[in-house]
Amino acid sequence: ALPICVAATAAGDRIYVTESEGQRLVHVYDHAGKAIGTLKPAPSTGASHIPVYVAIDPTSQDVYVSDRSTNSIYIYDAKGKYLRTFAPQGNLGGGWNPLGLTFSPNGTLYVTDVRVTDAHRILEFAPGGTLVKSMGAPKQLAFPNGLAVDPHGNIEVADSNNGRLVIFNVAGKVVATIGRGVGDGDLGLPRGVAVDDSGRLFVVDTSDHMVRVYNVGSAKTPNPTYIGSFGDEGQIDGTFEYPNGVATDTRAHIYVTDRENNRVQVWGY
Repeated sequence: ALPICVAATAAGDRIYVTESEGQRLVHVYDHAGKAIGTLKPAPSTGASHIPVYVAIDPTSQDVYVSDRSTNSIYIYDAKGKYLRTFAPQGNLGGGWNPLGLTFSPNGTLYVTDVRVTDAHRILEFAPGGTLVKSMGAPKQLAFPNGLAVDPHGNIEVADSNNGRLVIFNVAGKVVATIGRGVGDGDLGLPRGVAVDDSGRLFVVDTSDHMVRVYNVGSAKTPNPTYIGSFGDEGQIDGTFEYPNGVATDTRAHIYVTDRENNRVQVWGY
């Protein structure tokens, strides 16, 4: 019930979907959509859990799941065995509330942290869990959700409650934005973000019940170019009711969590 986020392996042979109501765990499916397992934290982590975002470490295939109930990130192996709770190394400034997750190709982990109301931020961790830096000035971000790393190493972040997408370069500087509005390519309530292997950027616009598609910019000019959108509000195939998460694989498939319709829709191109 209420699927929130989705992650897929490059080959599309394992799709992970977080369920924020009902059983409140992560479901695993194969490329044909057959259920093949679940991910659930160890009993020692407590009885109350709300899995939200999920991401796959490309260097190990370990699966990372953020949990809003415990303010933790749980790590599982590719087969779904619970391994450990992520233990960040470094000064987080009084704790954290991790939400969105993504990895760069070398295993660098990026996490959106929404603990301090006026200082929501993006945290970068080196492989192994050492804090590298924080991105986002005070009052700059408002409930950042999904995020992705593009082929140039830039980090695209759904700045959800500000209704925009913010793009940071590898040094943590804001280099471009896609703003809120009603024009072509403008956003309403962005949540999920993904970038495919061809450099296409997918942003789930929850309030408009669609996915907006852009070409990422160049390394020197990181402004995305709007291509088009897919989806509309409704219950039939090809429509959404408050979509949230998005993922891609290398088979030209796009996975979108259709939250209020309690399903994941798979699109192709």
